[in-house]
Amino acid sequence: PPPPALSFLENPSNVTSSLGKTVRLRCRVRGAGEPPEMGWRRDGHPLELADSDQAQVPLSEDVWLGTSQLSIPAVQLSDAGRYQCWARAGGEQL
Repeated sequence: PPPPALSFLENPSNVTSSLGKTVRLRCRVRGAGEPPEMGWRRDGHPLELADSDQAQVPLSEDVWLGTSQLSIPAVQLSDAGRYQCWARAGGEQL
C-alpha cells in the first residue's frame, strides 16, 4: 500500500514548568501533495488565537515538511491541560 499522505514526525512531549516561564511545544508532520495546514487543541478545544509559529518546507516536488511551535508565555496554572497538534492536507487529518 502507498504511504499515508500525512504522518507525524514529532509529537509534542510532556512538559512540566515553573509558573511564569515560557513553554514551547513543537510538532512536525510530513505531507504529500499540498502543504499541510496545522493547528493546536487544548483539552479537545481548538486554540484559535494561539501564539504559534508555522513553517512549510518543500522536501521535493510534492512532499512537504510542516512544523508548528506553540508558545505559552508566562505560564499559569490555568494553562494546564492536554495539548494536541493537528494537521490536515489533501482531505486527510491527524
